[in-house]
Amino acid sequence: MFEFFWYVWRGITQSMALNPRVAEVVEQSPESGRVVLVIAILGGMGLLLGQSVILFVNRVRPARFVLSLLLNGIVFTISLVVWALAIWAIGRFVFQTQPPLGLVMRLVGLSAAPYVFGVLVLIPYFGEFIYRVLSVWSSIIAVGATAFSFAVGWWPAFLVVGGSWLLIWALTNTLGRPLLAARNRAWQVVSGTSMDASVADILTQFAVQGGEGDEQRKP
Repeated sequence: MFEFFWYVWRGITQSMALNPRVAEVVEQSPESGRVVLVIAILGGMGLLLGQSVILFVNRVRPARFVLSLLLNGIVFTISLVVWALAIWAIGRFVFQTQPPLGLVMRLVGLSAAPYVFGVLVLIPYFGEFIYRVLSVWSSIIAVGATAFSFAVGWWPAFLVVGGSWLLIWALTNTLGRPLLAARNRAWQVVSGTSMDASVADILTQFAVQGGEGDEQRKP
């Protein structure tokens, strides 16, 4: 067990370091699937930890909080699978190389590594900036994974990843609406709160309330 989580940690750190050896190990190792799966789930949990102020404000119970973390990790992993499918489909259409779908999924799954540190989003004043850095970092890993999978340069890989974003956006706003509704319903059942409020909205609300309190205390 210790050795397995050591591989998970190495996968996270080496992916964030953009070490091309990680892609080679993923391609060859039979255990890489489980390692990448854990990294993806941890990434989703880390993202929610960075937004945990939403759960705290809604006074979510500890048990529901843990279940919410796990649910977010699973949902995030599914979103990575969909992203990998889009990259694989577009890449097979554009490039001559035809890599296995499983390989593309495992490599794209490594893009979740930066989000393991999503809790840093809670740092005052720098949270939004840190979130953007993690998002860009994740995208760079995905582009590198695409370049390795299809044996192409970074620019062609970047165009494929960009095309996959557009495809997912289009599907989300059309065929994916029932799935989004189901996800939101599952979240409400598990956490006991809705996904309507964002971190920015809540922090803005706190700032306004704090300002009103200061005004009331003035003589």
